[in-house]
Amino acid sequence: MIRSIKFKNFQSFQDETEFSFELPKNAASRGFERMSREGTRVSTVSSVFGANASGKTALLKVFTFVFWFMRDSFSYDFDGGIPIPARILNPEHPIEIELIFDDYDGSIWKYELLATEERVLWEALYKKQLKFNYIFKRSWSESTGAYEITQQGLDLAPSESRKVRQNASLISTALQYNSDTVEFIGLIIALSNVQIFGRPHYSTNLAYASTYFHEFDDLRKEAVKLLQSWDIGLEDIVIEEVQSDADGKKKAPLRTTFKHKRSDGSTFSLPISQESNGTQSAFVLLAMLKPVLAAGGIAIIDEMESDLHPHLLESLLALFDSERTNPHYSQLIFTSHTTKVMDFLSKSQVFFVEKEDCVSHAYRGDQIRGLRSDDNLRAKYESGALGGLPQVIPNA
Repeated sequence: MIRSIKFKNFQSFQDETEFSFELPKNAASRGFERMSREGTRVSTVSSVFGANASGKTALLKVFTFVFWFMRDSFSYDFDGGIPIPARILNPEHPIEIELIFDDYDGSIWKYELLATEERVLWEALYKKQLKFNYIFKRSWSESTGAYEITQQGLDLAPSESRKVRQNASLISTALQYNSDTVEFIGLIIALSNVQIFGRPHYSTNLAYASTYFHEFDDLRKEAVKLLQSWDIGLEDIVIEEVQSDADGKKKAPLRTTFKHKRSDGSTFSLPISQESNGTQSAFVLLAMLKPVLAAGGIAIIDEMESDLHPHLLESLLALFDSERTNPHYSQLIFTSHTTKVMDFLSKSQVFFVEKEDCVSHAYRGDQIRGLRSDDNLRAKYESGALGGLPQVIPNA
């Protein structure tokens, strides 16, 4: 599980910002939480609200970036820089990120990163015993033009550690050598519809969704049942390989059709490209949520209700609450403009983002002075009492 993330100088967030999934011990419970091994309450669902262009998507990008960098940066362009957003507001300082998370055995880890577009300046990994003890520390030296690396407990030869590229994580590098120490980090599932440069429309991920559900047919059947419960007249989703030439040696991309049944018993099928935007979005969204729920991990979703009716959100959130559908303590963080979401979550599970003078700030509901657990969060927000609303200037 993810405990918290702190970051600074990332896109429109200039000051240090903390996003924590940990819940206060005595806070009222609305569900959507699990108990960690040492007794900390950790939320499985957190939502983010704010005006357009306030910084909500930028907040999600921090999660997307840090997981990509830890696990996959070794495979990035050898001579390229690090794909972080331009540090326009504070170009003299690097981005700073601190991620605290559990492994699958319940041990607590901390990852730290300072970086510019050119190189990593500082990187460290710690494991908590009575306190956080470092596994490795890596620091860029301007005087020598090389990294100073100290390590204890990392099963990677120091000679190989010193070869780490300036634009790659030492963790990602150790994974190439089948490191047992950091193997679990490589196995963390973190799926998102947000890329470092923005959020493409769901329709661009139709091929991914078809491939995933073709490979995992049991999860395809579960997705069909859920879509059927949303009353879109669906009987089945058929995903099949199609031969692209006469001799059958080459295969075209998968063909996905949605089979519908009418009240008189007659059926018809439509290719996924001809389905509604709502159906396409639901299909892709489930292809992101289902693998996270099936194996454990985190789903990072921007504008989860995009093209979906707001009433469908409750059934999606419920997937992360039930012990049956979420046996591995999977987590969901998402942005939304649908205030109905606030009816299901506690004030400790809702974050607000505001922007002032081009700088974004985020705060959790339980940080708002005077907001009680029994207050109607949705009504308070819609009245403007909690902030995070657009300031609409009337036309002259």
